Amino acid sequence: MRGKSDWNFLISSQRGLIFAATLFAGMFALYILKHPAGSSAKVINTAANKGALLALVAMAQTIPVLTAGLDLSVGMVFVLSNCIASTIMAGSLLEAAGGAVLVLAAGLICGAINGAIVVYGRLQPIIATLATGAIYYGCALWLRPAPGGAINSDLADAVVGSLPGGIPVTLLLLLAVVGFLWCPYRRSVLGRAAYAIGSSEQAAFMSGVPVLRAKFLSYLLAGLLASLAGLLLTCITYSGEANAILGGSYTLNSIAAVVIGGTSLFGGSGGAIGSIFGAFVLRTIGDLLLVFDLDPLWQPLFLGVVLLVSVSLGSFRLLRIKNKLELYQGSERSVRVRRSNRIDPVVLAAFGCIIALLIIGSFYSSNFISPEYLLQQLQVASFLGIIASGLMLVILLGHIDLSIPWVVTIGGMMSTSASGWGQTGALLAIPTGLVCGLAVGLVNGIGVAYLRVPSMIFTLATNVIAQGLMIIHTSGFAPQDRATAAMHFIAVGRSFLGVPNTLWVWAAVGLFILLLLRSSVLGRRVYAIGNCESAAYLSGANTRGVVLACFAICGTCAGLSGVLLAGYSTNAYQAMGDPYLLPAIAAVVLGGNSILGGRGTYLGTIAGSILITLLQSILSVIQMPESGRQIIYGAVIVFMLLIYGRERVQR
Repeated sequence: MRGKSDWNFLISSQRGLIFAATLFAGMFALYILKHPAGSSAKVINTAANKGALLALVAMAQTIPVLTAGLDLSVGMVFVLSNCIASTIMAGSLLEAAGGAVLVLAAGLICGAINGAIVVYGRLQPIIATLATGAIYYGCALWLRPAPGGAINSDLADAVVGSLPGGIPVTLLLLLAVVGFLWCPYRRSVLGRAAYAIGSSEQAAFMSGVPVLRAKFLSYLLAGLLASLAGLLLTCITYSGEANAILGGSYTLNSIAAVVIGGTSLFGGSGGAIGSIFGAFVLRTIGDLLLVFDLDPLWQPLFLGVVLLVSVSLGSFRLLRIKNKLELYQGSERSVRVRRSNRIDPVVLAAFGCIIALLIIGSFYSSNFISPEYLLQQLQVASFLGIIASGLMLVILLGHIDLSIPWVVTIGGMMSTSASGWGQTGALLAIPTGLVCGLAVGLVNGIGVAYLRVPSMIFTLATNVIAQGLMIIHTSGFAPQDRATAAMHFIAVGRSFLGVPNTLWVWAAVGLFILLLLRSSVLGRRVYAIGNCESAAYLSGANTRGVVLACFAICGTCAGLSGVLLAGYSTNAYQAMGDPYLLPAIAAVVLGGNSILGGRGTYLGTIAGSILITLLQSILSVIQMPESGRQIIYGAVIVFMLLIYGRERVQR
């Protein structure tokens, strides 16, 4: 018989689960009361189907998070599984069942690839799975360049239908996954090891916990659960689609569901059941917006705010102890790479690749190495180079900024919107774009530096908030106003020595970054924090101020690039920054900058930006489809990470 202290401990340890379950019960009751059809079987079944989709992806996210990891590819595995299922699950019921087994096997393969790269390749899971997600999306796009496909209707109807009495089959599917997968895993040796690793990987290793096997299994199961969600999506839609927005949305929503369900993003506590309730909470939020006749355009903004608040509240406990905790895991790395007058061999290799690409391109087109074509390529590279300049500072700190896509879009949209304010607006257009980028950068810096929220989570949330704000601002359309004459002149014109103006802008930004890194106290502290933040903190450096400044510069650079892109195309449009996130990360990494922070040179970032631009140009010349480009981008980042991103091993 349990005593009072036992019950208090149980309630305290399951606080997140209890909160999520209570919140869902209250919100769903309100939804049923407000819905015109009430608690009819159709309403319940529809809600269950939508919730089960996200719940499975959230479960997939939960298991790596328990080990203090994160899988940013679960959404793309989900999309890839949907595309595979819509291709091989047509025909008889037996053929469809065999196809379902193959889809689950594909999910296991994706999970195994993630696990092998993260665990045995010793890579940072956030960046590694972001890159593999691009590969999986490329595979999905190759399978389904256009929406389509089919599935056995009897199987689909059986999975998404209801049993006698109105019980949704998808809820029974969730119970089966919990009973036959999660519960045995939770009680297994490797399941308990996952919690131990999340609490302290070093202590777990020294205690004899099978760290490598436990972490590998976590990503393996994540792939399996994400593929199961893809199967369910195919049963609901009867088709498949390589939808990057859908995959990204489910990835972000899965993180939000994990947080709402009480699982710590720092690992070691929580569970999949709480994530299931967190997923149903998020789905019910969307349903409530509909039944209360609120504008659907507000939903992305609302979701971003929910995620941002959730992770921020969960991080307040680290405000005072984060640097102290890092004393036990700091590592020293020489900063001679920064001060040496010799060129890093990695940078030389990047320039060698540039020459090789020029030679390869000349075989396809004689104009590829002409001065005019090279100037045009450098002009295109300048947009990426400016973004990469700011991103490099953040990466040198050991952080990442995933809000770049919509910060670029905000810069472009707000600058063109300002042009519609009359003569005064024309003067304020460019400063407006820069200030908007700076504002988002400051928000990111405050969240990462002062609230100690992991940078990839906080910037993912601000990216969604930025998207929501722009959708509301433009009602989902591109701004009607066009770029000002000054924006167009800076982006397209050639005012000095026949060199495109954007190159002069890039040169000015580059000179600023170079001087900051080589000749300022801030630059020295950037490298110091990237090598060991706790040591920099104990030496008296204002580590929080440095992090804030770097994120502010990164946001400003992204906003500036958005202004230039709007001037280049004469207008701004939704998601104009989406194509720049992976190339910007690749440009920084290809230039020899360590994704773990503390090492790199700006010359390498220049080389990486030019290399990526030339690679894109050659792929365009040889008419490589978008699917191939995504696969190549992801593979290049993984390859470079395996070479340069494995320095820190904490055991």
